[in-house]
Amino acid sequence: MFAAVAVFGLAACQTMTLWTKDGWTQELFNKDAYECERDARQSGYFGGGLIGALAMQEFQERCLVARGWRKLPTA
Repeated sequence: MFAAVAVFGLAACQTMTLWTKDGWTQELFNKDAYECERDARQSGYFGGGLIGALAMQEFQERCLVARGWRKLPTA
């Protein structure tokens, strides 16, 4: 029961991450984000569950950074 409450609590606290890159367009971000997600899913490395989802998200973020994207500071 506690684990279910913790997962829902984390989901409720999640904020939207904003990314930027010099000369960016929404189309370019969508393309890069899609390719990073595709690469993560094709690797089959992350497994399931919460830990797998968090590891996959970290992979996707590192992929975007490798493509020149950076996170905007959140308020």
